[in-house]
Amino acid sequence: MSEKRPIVLTIGVFDGVHRGHRALLRRTVSWANTLGATPMALTFHDHPMHVLQGGFRIPFLLPREGSFRLLRQAGLGRVKVLKFTRAFSRKGPSQFVQWLGSLGRLKGIVVGGNFRFGQGARGSVKDLKRMGRTGGFQVVGLPPVRVGGKVVSSSLIRDLLQAGRVEEANLCLGRAYVIEGAVAHGRHVGHKIGFPTANLVGIHQFLPRDGVYACAVKVGVRTYRAGMNLGRRPTFKEDDHHRAAEVHLLGFKGRLYGKALRVHLLRYLRPERKFRTPKLLARQIQRDLLVIRRVPLKGL
Repeated sequence: MSEKRPIVLTIGVFDGVHRGHRALLRRTVSWANTLGATPMALTFHDHPMHVLQGGFRIPFLLPREGSFRLLRQAGLGRVKVLKFTRAFSRKGPSQFVQWLGSLGRLKGIVVGGNFRFGQGARGSVKDLKRMGRTGGFQVVGLPPVRVGGKVVSSSLIRDLLQAGRVEEANLCLGRAYVIEGAVAHGRHVGHKIGFPTANLVGIHQFLPRDGVYACAVKVGVRTYRAGMNLGRRPTFKEDDHHRAAEVHLLGFKGRLYGKALRVHLLRYLRPERKFRTPKLLARQIQRDLLVIRRVPLKGL
C-alpha cells in the first residue's frame, strides 16, 4: 500500500554512496521537504549489469547493508531495495515508469544526467521528463560531480584504491574508505613480535591493493589510530599465506574477538615486503607506527 504523502524519488545502485551520489540525495531530500513529500531511494540488491552480463562479480565498495544505512542517514525516509532480475530488465521504458507509479504518488524524480532506463537502456532523462509531463511528476537530471577534473564514480574510486591512492579515493567518497569485518582468532604472529593484531574475517566488499595502511578504528566512544597490513604475510614461512586484513590498534587494551570493526583507511604507506627475520619486520613496524601517529584523522 502506498503512503498518503507524495514521494520524491532518486534511483541508483549507490555503490559506496560517494560524493556524486550525495549530490542526488541532497537534492532529493531538499525537494521533498519543499513539497511536503517523502524522500525515497530506489536501489538494488545486486548490480543490474552483473545480472544482465553475468561473469565475474565486481565487489561493491561497501557491503550492501552499509550503503543502505548511509542512504537512511542522508535523510531518505524510504529505501526500496529491488531484487533486479532478467524478467524485470525486459520492461520497456514506459513499463518501467508505470511500475515506478506502484511505489507511491510520484511528484519528482532526481537522477544523474546520464541516467538510462528500460529494456536495453533505451530510456533517457529526456524521455523521463516527457513521461513526467503526462504522469504528473517533474524530473531533475543533475550534472556529474568532479574531483580533480575527473567525474566521480565507483569505478574511479576502485581504480584509485587499487593504485594505493587512498587520499584521492577519500576525496571522491567525501569520507574515509571503510573496511568492515569481524574479529576472529588468527595465528597470533603479531602478538609474538610485540604487535598484536585484530584479524578481520567476513569481509564482503572491495579490498584495495596489498600493503600497509594508516587507519583509524572506533571502539566504543574512542577513536584509535591503527596500522593495517593487507596481504599474505610472506615473512612467516609457517603461514598459509592466504590474503588477510590484520589491524593493530595503537594504545588499545582489551579483547576484540567477535566484535565487528569498521576500519577507516587514511593513507597507503608501503607495499607488503618479505623480511629476512621477524625481528627486522618488527623494526619496520616501529617505523610505520611513527608515520601513522602523524597522519591526520580525516573523514571519520
